[in-house]
Amino acid sequence: MEADWNLEDSRAIESAHTFEDLLEVALKIIDRLPQPLGMVCGPITTGGLGCSEKNLEVLEKTIENLRKQGLTIFSQLPFEMPMFRIKKTTYYKGGSHLLETFYLPIFESGKVKRFYFIKGWESSGGATWENKQAKRIGIAIIYLP
Repeated sequence: MEADWNLEDSRAIESAHTFEDLLEVALKIIDRLPQPLGMVCGPITTGGLGCSEKNLEVLEKTIENLRKQGLTIFSQLPFEMPMFRIKKTTYYKGGSHLLETFYLPIFESGKVKRFYFIKGWESSGGATWENKQAKRIGIAIIYLP
């Protein structure tokens, strides 16, 4: 469990049935985090190292490294397993449903001030979408080496 999480957060994502349920938890966590808040963007299910497991390891290490530098980073990692579970249900519409229902409201909340893009982000459909949204919304973009 993340340091900025509580037991209620963990229970809520485990019982979530929709991306909106997960979003509600994410926004509560984000509200507790100090500003300026950043988020790491990069390949998870498409692109990158070619498999989700390896891509998630890179994402996790990048988040850890940025936090060690004293930066406040919101981690989407605890949401990955519940998202995967929800994607297997009839609720999931495919396409950009996850991106538009979970991530976009977070980005448009104005609470995430910086995106840190992992090298190779361009190979990911989701990270490419995040990059476009950052430019549209005005979120600062940092490309990591």
